[in-house]
Formats: sequence, C-alpha cells, structure tokens
Amino acid sequence: MPFDALIPWCAELERSLDPAARLHHWIGHEPDPWQIDAFTTQATEVALRVGRQAGKTSVLAARAVEELHIPESLTICVAPAERQAKIIAREIGRQLQRTELVITRSTLTELEMSNGARVVALPSTSDTIRGYPSVSCLIIDECAFLQGEGGGEDLIAGVLPMLTEKGQVYFSSTPAGKNNYFARLFLDAKPGDGVHRIVVKGTDIPRLKDKVERMRRTLSATKFRQEIECELLSDGTSYFDLSIIENATSTEGAICPKM
Repeated sequence: MPFDALIPWCAELERSLDPAARLHHWIGHEPDPWQIDAFTTQATEVALRVGRQAGKTSVLAARAVEELHIPESLTICVAPAERQAKIIAREIGRQLQRTELVITRSTLTELEMSNGARVVALPSTSDTIRGYPSVSCLIIDECAFLQGEGGGEDLIAGVLPMLTEKGQVYFSSTPAGKNNYFARLFLDAKPGDGVHRIVVKGTDIPRLKDKVERMRRTLSATKFRQEIECELLSDGTSYFDLSIIENATSTEGAICPKM
C-alpha cells in the first residue's frame, strides 16, 4: 500500500470499529457526549428532550444512515409537518455523501440503497404513513408538536406496531408544554420502564455559548426556559402567559396595613 493511502485507510478502519468516529465523520464535527450516547444506545425506546440548535437533527440523521448500512432495513422518519420531514431527509442525504453507500432510487420522501435498505421521511399528516412492514428504526422528530388525540398518542399508536421485535424508536423534540405524549414520556417515567431518556440543555453545550446568550436576550424568560433549557412548563391552556405571571409575582412578603 502506498504511504499516501495509509492515512485514509487507517481513518476508514477507525470509523468501521468506532461508532463515535463514524458519527464525527458523518456530522462533520466533534460530537457532543450526548450525541454519542444517543447514537450508540441499544435501548429499544429512546427519548431525546433537546434544546433548539443543539444538534438533534444531525444525530437522528446519522442514526438513519447507520441503519442504511444494514441490507434490506427500513427506517421511517416522521415529523409533524412536511417541511420538518424534508429537513431530516436532506440531512440524511448530506451525510450519505460521506459514506460508500450507493443510492439507487431517490424521491422527495424516499431513498433506497444498492443493498436494499430504505429510508422514508413523511409528515405525520400523511395518509400513507401506516402500512409499512418490518420497520427496523422509527424516528419521530418534534414529537411534542404532533397533532391528534392524546397529544399525538393516536399517531404513535398507529406507527409503533410497524416496528420489528428489536426495532428501535426515537422520540425527539424540544418541549411544548405538558399535555402531550412526549411530555408524558418524562413526567411518567418509572425505573426499569425501558426508555432511555436524554435531556440536553443548550446552556450545557459550550459551543453554543454565544447563540444561547443571544437567545437569552431575545426570548422571554418562559420561552428561554422551554426552548433552550428544555423545561416542561404549562400546557398552554392558561389565560395569562407564564412569563407574565412570573413577572407579577413578588418574592417579598405581603404588607398589610394596620387597622
């Protein structure tokens, strides 16, 4: 082997042996520890409560790319709206360029590899979302924003049966109140329930420091706590916004006039 081919060969060998190295190569930067955790977990159910711009789309796309290396596998990516479904599909396509996989068929919603593996990205409003057999990886992005009964529970109940016995499902979102299926994954957590939960605050990611401070200046305190610090706040049914209530609440004791 020529010496100038040794370094790429070693890099490819490292990626084949180390999932973190593959993730690094596919997303294009050093992954955060939580991204490695989400990418490598063997849990059948994974719940990602992640702040805005923290990199959840990148790691979900990488998980789909990993699954595409398995011949005849089927990955389904679901999002509340068509635009969101296209975002993750586009990121999967970008990362595929860093692999040796060959795309044999490509549409707006589906990619098929030469090994027979497929990934399909669909909005949750699609009438064709049901009926896919033997799904080995199911990704539900922006899960807290799913429409329908039970805060998206009816849709999830419709797609979960498509999973194979050892199929893996990712519930991923920024929070959107407490009255939805995604929030209940965290609020109703029980020891040994089989769900691998990962909570990522934007304030805990050093590379986002400048962006986080800009969001802190721009957003209301309540929006910042929800979008960046990933808190499960009110369910959105209150007449007054929570930030107004917070600003109107005094930490000092009430002063009563003497009679």
